[in-house]
Amino acid sequence: MSFSLNEIEGMAKRAARGAGLDWGIAEEAGKAMRWLAANDLPGPALLADVLTRNVGIHRDDLAPVSSEKTWTAGGGRLCPLFAGTALADRATEIASGRVLELGTTTAPLLIAPFVAVGVKASGMAAELSWPGVTLLITSKAELFVDTEGEAISAETAVWVRCRKVETVPNGKPIHQSTRCSVRSDVWDRLNEFAQCTYAPATAESRALGAGSDRIDDV
Repeated sequence: MSFSLNEIEGMAKRAARGAGLDWGIAEEAGKAMRWLAANDLPGPALLADVLTRNVGIHRDDLAPVSSEKTWTAGGGRLCPLFAGTALADRATEIASGRVLELGTTTAPLLIAPFVAVGVKASGMAAELSWPGVTLLITSKAELFVDTEGEAISAETAVWVRCRKVETVPNGKPIHQSTRCSVRSDVWDRLNEFAQCTYAPATAESRALGAGSDRIDDV
């Protein structure tokens, strides 16, 4: 199934909100999926997996705990949406030469759009890497990808690193697209989350949504 970038962004935003994320993070998720789709990268499928995994988990167990060395999450795995927004906020630190290290992270590719935001704001070029993958994003919104096998779609990475770079490759960047192909089963999964934005909220659904105030014990 082929969708426009507007359709991808709108569905991702509604799905993230339906999964229990607040509107701010949901909007960022929508923009992130638009960026990935424009660069012909598998964002929607990874987002569906992340939202499914996050159901019933408190935000504090998904978001990074910043330290001088490595960011980690209380629940053991960083959510790329929370980690990505936090990383974008540190763009000036990266531009000044700080290397940000993240511990175990779910779907690390979803962090890339947030790096792109920081790159655009600071005017630097930055490298995002995890085992088997190196992405380089320039201030001109160019993306260069070096990946081994299926590592770019990794469900989890044991480490993720973001740093400023001074030089960019001589090759051609990823070609920008205006549409994105999404498997029907992935679209259906996202739509299931999106439908929750239309259903009347209950005390239980508010309590058990992703980013809620308690963990589902079931």
